[in-house]
Amino acid sequence: MVRSSPPILAVLLLAGGCAVEVEFESEYVSAQTPSYVAEAEIVVLMHDHDLEYVYEGGANTLVGESTTLTMPIGSIMREISARVFQSCFTYGVVFAEELPPGMSYIIAIEPEIREFSYRYDRQTEEGFIDVTSIDDGFVGTPATRITPSIEFEMALTAYDASGNVSLEKTYSSGRVAGESYLTTRQPHERINATFHSALQDIMLTVAEDIRPLLVGECTITDAAAQALD
Repeated sequence: MVRSSPPILAVLLLAGGCAVEVEFESEYVSAQTPSYVAEAEIVVLMHDHDLEYVYEGGANTLVGESTTLTMPIGSIMREISARVFQSCFTYGVVFAEELPPGMSYIIAIEPEIREFSYRYDRQTEEGFIDVTSIDDGFVGTPATRITPSIEFEMALTAYDASGNVSLEKTYSSGRVAGESYLTTRQPHERINATFHSALQDIMLTVAEDIRPLLVGECTITDAAAQALD
């Protein structure tokens, strides 16, 4: 099949460098919530340097390596943390730089994103030919499908009401593939959407991992049971 592509789409990620910026997008966050509701509040410890953490860099592939992506990882993590934990802690989420003295809380968590990277892998799309006009006519090249992906780690420490460490764990996203495409004017948004989704999945896992730490400290109700009330 012959497919004609505007030159800007054909060279968007294959050629010269440029800079692109993304931000938190609520539409990239799914409606999925933790399996329980706890009658308590949670403290999320994020220092200024965590909140202000902005990733800047190119892809770990030839495609996109000369494009600088600017992603405010700290603010995205704050927004996603708030959405995940507000859905299962009835008294809400408190963000703080350090464990608040004299504050009544049951659990506090301290997340930190590490080793973020992204890439665009391309594969020849059999049966498709890109046709681009040139001065003397047209040139045809095999069409390629691009698959964006991201990878990162999140270190997490959880503290009990006395400030003692009750959980230390590193969550690895693994290589998470986003939605593939033949052409797009916003390949960076595919990376952004994939990061949102992967981080939300990890935060949902964190919510399940800290559930046992809440037993005996507050009332816990299965979300499915509460939905029936």
